Amino acid sequence: MKKMSWGLLCTFLLCGCAFGEKETSSHLNPQEQVEVSQLEVQTNFENQDGYYYSIMDASQQTVYEEIYYALQNYIEEMPLSTTQTQVVDQVFQCVLMDHPEIFYADGYSFAKYSLGDEVKKITFSGTYNYSKEEKEIKETQIEQVAMEMLKDISASASDYDKVKYVYEKIIQNTEYDITASDNQNICSVFLNKASVCQGYAKAVQYLLMKLSVPATLVAGFVESGEGHAWNMVKIDGRFYYVDATWGDASYLFHVNEDVEEIQNTPDINYDYLCVTTEEILRTHTLNDMFSMPLCESVSANYYVREGAYFSQINDLQLEQLIESYTEQGRESVTLKCANESVYQSLVENLIHEQQIFRFIEGENNSILYTDSPKQLSITFWL
Repeated sequence: MKKMSWGLLCTFLLCGCAFGEKETSSHLNPQEQVEVSQLEVQTNFENQDGYYYSIMDASQQTVYEEIYYALQNYIEEMPLSTTQTQVVDQVFQCVLMDHPEIFYADGYSFAKYSLGDEVKKITFSGTYNYSKEEKEIKETQIEQVAMEMLKDISASASDYDKVKYVYEKIIQNTEYDITASDNQNICSVFLNKASVCQGYAKAVQYLLMKLSVPATLVAGFVESGEGHAWNMVKIDGRFYYVDATWGDASYLFHVNEDVEEIQNTPDINYDYLCVTTEEILRTHTLNDMFSMPLCESVSANYYVREGAYFSQINDLQLEQLIESYTEQGRESVTLKCANESVYQSLVENLIHEQQIFRFIEGENNSILYTDSPKQLSITFWL
């Protein structure tokens, strides 16, 4: 048998923004009246469905709304209803993580007004990589590309089918490229078709929001210690993790110089489509700044839906799966194992004892396969 190792590794990400904090301190006269106006924030705020907004307390939500409004309208010196700079920083990050459509802001500055040692007022100003006019042009271009990408998915499709569709579309239409411009926002994916993980994750979130599927950005790290971004989605009331970057074989070319070793890798790896917390933590680490729900369900996992999820060695299940994939003209089949014990049993049975030849006719007495111990999966080429 021929064997390839399938070691997945994300090589680059700048999570969040390069916050250009410009602190300006001013001292007030005792007689000066300080007013933090919330009247400028429109009351028809429509973003309560944002995950990070939803986990905030009421006072943080007010700051969130103020920052969101300021960024949307390019408002300078927006007075905030907090005097804590750490709250401004955290809430700003949350606004961007909830709103991939805010691609035009890359940081912020604030002015701090004090009376003696006491901070009396903070005003917020966004920093932008596009002017308001440029933003409006790009918004139109992005909308056109997004609608074209979504034209083949029905509004009546299940949430799982929508998530799978978007996962595949983003991977099929994006190349992993650490030199891509705008790679921290959705412009890189929709306008340039090249990005890194934050661009992938924000684009997935953007499309799912248009399909009315709850989705958010998740920040964390990968095994190498580098920053990484992926998504959390909600399907039928349950949360799942989705990582389109690690599902895209194109980024392997940036971490593996052995082209021969990876040239037969499937274009789309489904190991990161709707997975549990336990599974994502085998290779990812969550940022402990935010509280994330425990993702425990496997009902919307790709392999469960495909009939490729094995809780034990099952010859009939394997036979039907391979027969189905062969009829569909697929080039490979991946078996996902429920736990380590099942994985080891399948490796021993199908690979070491070569029982896979009972189900797949090998060429020159060999079958190409890859195995992923961390993801508990085995892929065979048909």
